[in-house]
Amino acid sequence: MQPQEGVLNAPYKHSLIQKYIFNDLPLIAMNIARIGAQTPGMAYEIADKEKHYVTVGFGPMNWLLITPDLPAPGGFRVFDEIDIGDKEVPESEGDMLLYFSSDDPELNLELASQISKLFGRDGELIEEVEVEGGEYSDVSEFKKQALIEDPNYLDQAQSSFLSTHRFLAQDKSKNTFPHHRYSYNLGKESGDYILTFHKNPTNLENHSESLIEPAKTRGLFFIPSLDLLTSLRMGGIRMGSLAINAKWKGH
Repeated sequence: MQPQEGVLNAPYKHSLIQKYIFNDLPLIAMNIARIGAQTPGMAYEIADKEKHYVTVGFGPMNWLLITPDLPAPGGFRVFDEIDIGDKEVPESEGDMLLYFSSDDPELNLELASQISKLFGRDGELIEEVEVEGGEYSDVSEFKKQALIEDPNYLDQAQSSFLSTHRFLAQDKSKNTFPHHRYSYNLGKESGDYILTFHKNPTNLENHSESLIEPAKTRGLFFIPSLDLLTSLRMGGIRMGSLAINAKWKGH
């Protein structure tokens, strides 16, 4: 098994980060899962030979609906609203994360547009940030922190969790976890946008509550391995369970 490219690879020059929520999620969760599973393949078809990646993540409720009897490890749940100083920090939001990165910003937008069409009226885009450049952690140093390697969760090996924080200023908090850090400009708002990866969502929650700068928005997502993501598209769910080898059936 292998992780999705955006977990360990350095971002390209241009990146696009989107968060969606969905109407009637319990009724359409499986359709959303299949669209997410198709996304890497769609990206490669549209991008042709351009260097790029797309990373797909699922929010806590979405993943629970997709895999009711095989939940993600480590207490995967929404971050509650908290106070940092005299400012309120909202709970984490988002049923799906899409993280595009390439050397061509138009390619990112084209990929995002195609996926948005598949979501149709069911999907509501609640956050969209275009960024350039950025800083990222050394893959070789942080791989063991980022990826699940637990004999109790063999189906989820090489998967990860990701938290997002959008700040209205520069965040000076220490971040010892693998992360991608960007400066963004969104209309009248600007600041830092940080994606942090870890194999344990509780550690991400503790990190979020330790931040010095209160975040304007937060998100928490499960990033299934590429194999696990593919199994969702190829009928990998049977009676609420995952079957990694489902992608080979019918060949």
